[in-house]
Amino acid sequence: MPKILVTRRTFPEAAEVLRASGAEVVIWEDADAPSHEDLIAAVADIDGLYAHITNQVNAEVMDAAPNLKVIAEFGVGYDNIEIAAANERGIAVCNTPGILSESTADEAFALLASMARRTNDLPAMVKRGEWGDFDPLGYLATDIHHKTLGIVGMGSIGSEMAKRAAGFNMNVLYYNRNRRDEEFGATYVDSLEKILERSDYVSLHNPLTPETTNMMSTDQFKLMKKSAILINTTRGPVVDQDALYEALVSGDIAGAALDVTVPEPIPADHPLLTLDNCLIMPHVASATGDTRMKMAMMSVENVLAGVAGDWPPYCVNQTEIAGNARIKS
Repeated sequence: MPKILVTRRTFPEAAEVLRASGAEVVIWEDADAPSHEDLIAAVADIDGLYAHITNQVNAEVMDAAPNLKVIAEFGVGYDNIEIAAANERGIAVCNTPGILSESTADEAFALLASMARRTNDLPAMVKRGEWGDFDPLGYLATDIHHKTLGIVGMGSIGSEMAKRAAGFNMNVLYYNRNRRDEEFGATYVDSLEKILERSDYVSLHNPLTPETTNMMSTDQFKLMKKSAILINTTRGPVVDQDALYEALVSGDIAGAALDVTVPEPIPADHPLLTLDNCLIMPHVASATGDTRMKMAMMSVENVLAGVAGDWPPYCVNQTEIAGNARIKS
């Protein structure tokens, strides 16, 4: 009987499918994610790992799990998994592509709209009893229509963001490693620097890699318009948060909205949390019931295929491990 470890609580429907397969299923039900030491201790005899972004699945974890055949990541990004180590050991790594793109773009555009129209700070002012008499120059916000949105990373989420911007009559620019067909009226820009200089809003949708770590730092913020707003729904390390704080305080940029931070959760005493022009969400861009259910069921499909000896349908490293895969089919 194969054994599967699920590192966070999951939907009852997903747990039911896992258990109906005949596998032994262990679900981490604690409110807090397992520590690295907890994870190492828990994987000793597992065949499949249903993992989450809170787990750093590195070579040490993999070596503690000699029977591990498949790691099914709950999400599209899998930068928490040491992919080179998985390749070396013949472990299949899977993700949940496509299904969270629209929900993530919904939140990214909601963050943009919130910062533009000041729903991030004005409601709190009203609750404090500070709503004064009508003032033609008071409480001014920023238009969205006919403004320029710069999208960094035109993958599935970036493309969905472009669709939403088109509906608001925005001018859309995008920067991507590979030029794509012009979609939704979006115009390709051949450098990050150019898109930062030209955009009123910059939305980050690129993956986290060594090259994109701290991609947005002091020099980049100084290129942006002083009226510009930064949106980050990709990964926290893409933005240098110390530099972002300085840019927001100094007025190099007007505002920022983040769904992701370093670390996560962000400490309650972090300087960014003191700023009215910085809105931070708790990494919930995909957090709708429908989307998270689909992600869970796709993760179940991946892990069950792997422990059965079949190639998971959403394996990201099948080519790399074809010659040494622990999956034998």
